[in-house]
Amino acid sequence: MISNDLPIRVSNLDKPIIAIEKWKVEDGKLSKKYMFESYDDRNRFLKSIIEYETQIGHHSVLEINDLSIKMCLITKDVNKITEIDKEFAKYADIIRRDLVYKPHNE
Repeated sequence: MISNDLPIRVSNLDKPIIAIEKWKVEDGKLSKKYMFESYDDRNRFLKSIIEYETQIGHHSVLEINDLSIKMCLITKDVNKITEIDKEFAKYADIIRRDLVYKPHNE
């Protein structure tokens, strides 16, 4: 017999899990789609990416659609995915991870 009184209680601190896509090569570009829970999270991610682009002098293609951002990386001078694109991808994943795992009391 299954009881309706489960020991699990939902709290307002519980956050939904958002699937994280892996980087893939599409049309010769390194690409990934990021999903966000709020516009604030999306905008913080964008701000960090734009600041990083300015710092390293290498730019991405960003496609914004509501609470998602598709990011594409390629080194245009050689029309290939290079080491700087791979480093940029790692940086973007770190920024995204920091947004997902932020403390609840912020």
